[in-house]
Amino acid sequence: MSISKVLIRFLAMYAPSQNVRVAMYRKAGVKIGRPLVFGSHIFIDVTSPALKRYGVTIEDDVILAGYIYILTHSNILYGIKEGEDGPVIIKRGARIGINVTILPGVIIGENAVIGAGSVVTKDIPDNCIAAGVPARVIGRHNFKANDIHHWLYGSKSVKVKG
Repeated sequence: MSISKVLIRFLAMYAPSQNVRVAMYRKAGVKIGRPLVFGSHIFIDVTSPALKRYGVTIEDDVILAGYIYILTHSNILYGIKEGEDGPVIIKRGARIGINVTILPGVIIGENAVIGAGSVVTKDIPDNCIAAGVPARVIGRHNFKANDIHHWLYGSKSVKVKG
């Protein structure tokens, strides 16, 4: 792995500034909208060939707490078995709790909430609350991203540049 890739990966995970973390992951090829919160220690395997092949997309108004792992492959022997790699899409307004692992091929729906410590192994529908290992839907809600944004920040709009 080149020194520049190591530096990008390090800054993407540990930079004190949310803007720097987001910029580094974008530079590595991750599609990131305008997140509300992009915590530290978020690991997206930017060195995997599967990232270039499938990609990770994080849409607008997403909250990612810290210590999150997002993987586009689940096997050290890349491509050995069918279904062990794929894209990850986190849709608009989703909320991902601390210490969550998101496995390959998963789509997390709009305004979905993932509980802390969960391992997401399959798609989570829009407006659902999911938790556990593996994560399963435990409820539904009718909040929208704009409602939560207003509660967090009041009438002032706080957005990541870019």
